[in-house]
Amino acid sequence: MKAIQQIIEDLSRQEGFGTVVLTNVSGLPLATSENRQEAEALAAVVADMLRSAAGISNRLGWGAMNEIMLLSNDAQRGVLCRRFQAGEQELVLALFIRPQHVYWQATAQAIQKIKQAWNFSG
Repeated sequence: MKAIQQIIEDLSRQEGFGTVVLTNVSGLPLATSENRQEAEALAAVVADMLRSAAGISNRLGWGAMNEIMLLSNDAQRGVLCRRFQAGEQELVLALFIRPQHVYWQATAQAIQKIKQAWNFSG
């Protein structure tokens, strides 16, 4: 789990990113960046975001959504949740972002590293 913690901390230090947390789908924090209070608040909204996304995708007739983003009115802040499978575990990478920065490649790389570390530790 130490390797995963390092991945989370490294991602939070990249430009355009703030607090980062890895949770299960219930919002239980498994690894967090340095701002523990913000990370716990972020983890607490994960389950709500997933529940809302499931209702929306159900109404639209879509399958499960793996990425959910909320943006502030001024589009200067956002919350991003990326859901993924690591071994048998369904996980969520949740983070505060500045949407004007490109986030997809950095989060995809972090998710790939987390999957590798998770499979190695499990």
